[in-house]
Amino acid sequence: MDTRVAEREAKAITANQAVQAAVLSVVLTSFWLVVTPLVQQPVCCDGGEYLRLARDPTSPILRPYSMRVLVPWLVHALGGDVVTTFHAVSLVCLAIAGWFMYLLARELGVGHGYALLATAALLCSRGWLFFFYDPYLTEPAAFLLISAAFLVLVRNRRTWLIAPLLVLMAATREQFVGFALPTYFWLSHRHPDWRALSQTIGLLLPALVVFAALATVPHVLPPTPFSQPMGFAYTLDRRMEGDGWLWFASAFAMSLGMWWPLAVASLRVDRFRRLSWWLIPVLAYLVLIGWDWSRYAMYAFPVVMAAGAWTIARQRRYRPLLLAMVAFQAVLPIVDFVAGKPTLDDPGPSLPISLLLILATIAVLVAGNRRRSTRAQRSDRARASEPIPDGPLERQAPGGTAE
Repeated sequence: MDTRVAEREAKAITANQAVQAAVLSVVLTSFWLVVTPLVQQPVCCDGGEYLRLARDPTSPILRPYSMRVLVPWLVHALGGDVVTTFHAVSLVCLAIAGWFMYLLARELGVGHGYALLATAALLCSRGWLFFFYDPYLTEPAAFLLISAAFLVLVRNRRTWLIAPLLVLMAATREQFVGFALPTYFWLSHRHPDWRALSQTIGLLLPALVVFAALATVPHVLPPTPFSQPMGFAYTLDRRMEGDGWLWFASAFAMSLGMWWPLAVASLRVDRFRRLSWWLIPVLAYLVLIGWDWSRYAMYAFPVVMAAGAWTIARQRRYRPLLLAMVAFQAVLPIVDFVAGKPTLDDPGPSLPISLLLILATIAVLVAGNRRRSTRAQRSDRARASEPIPDGPLERQAPGGTAE
């Protein structure tokens, strides 16, 4: 069965392999720390709000920033220069999240080499590197928590740990609510599965209580137009203004790039299909909440990267081509840095190039599927043309009737 294959691959993880993945995550994080430009102070927009909260956790602040308190409070508790501490916390979270990505891919049946590939590709993705440019956000911690929650879920052991992870996530980003979907469909064995539903509600309930409590925080400034959901029409206008005629592709091209179609190709595999329910709230957030499409699309990485690595591992004829494209995608962010376009709102040359890589990936996958389909048809015709040997029940009696 599909789950047995995954379990056999997961059991093959060794301490040495886990250390290799951790070293890879630290090395790539250190590399991009040096290469990626850093936003200038004072930081505006979301980052400025979180830094203000980190300096004084009691100061009134706009909602929803007033509810995303975990990282600012942690930075305040650690002390030191707020800007430096916030930057360090974000880098640690990104490095650990990258390592968790490797462990998650292995748990889902991806081999060691391809799990390392997925980890490296994630740590070099355009959307990921934005948080090196502006590390004063809550996404790095959210990525760490959500990847940890996925890791606990797929291990099918000590699932109660999901509850405290979601509690922490509730104090970090509101996307924790969407984790109910992959949790239910991973735990369920039939539909509807009332036992899985009750387990899901039980795991989510403590986080909902914390989220509701944070919503009642009294020290909140009056809302401004930019601190509230602005509707799909405004979001669309903002994206078209920032991305030009390629606005329709920015969410995917500027986040995980060619890994999106790679992931789609493996959604027919049961375990990835169950986890892919996570993509519904992730993509819905783009439409319902704000215009930072590629930034919010990055929350899909636990499913997209693991499923994409599985796709590459199952390719044969076109695998070298896909690996070359993955390598090219990994260095593509440097083009934007050289062009002075490190943000996601005002994308640089990587947007059209990444879109071309997505289209090329789709073409390669279609060609590979067509080749496998043709080979399967030839094999079926060859078997059909072979004479069927007489069995005991097909032997004819002298009178022409079966014995």
